[in-house]
Amino acid sequence: MNETEIKVKLKDFICSTLGVEAEVLENDTELFGDSPIGLDSVDSLEIISFVDGEYGVDMTGVGKEHFVSIDTIAAYICANSAN
Repeated sequence: MNETEIKVKLKDFICSTLGVEAEVLENDTELFGDSPIGLDSVDSLEIISFVDGEYGVDMTGVGKEHFVSIDTIAAYICANSAN
């Protein structure tokens, strides 16, 4: 699976499971903190679980710089995937 496909799946997951409006979510949109998206630590656990189940990549304990946006999460998956 290429990085573009991963980004599409991540966006779909974030919108459908975490309730983020697709219109405000771009690949480079900041996901956590004071951003308009404003995800929290519980949401990060949902993302970790999704990434592990979908791609077999464990993100537990990974630095927050990898959770900034869909772009950074997808890049981490690509860099750490066995596929």
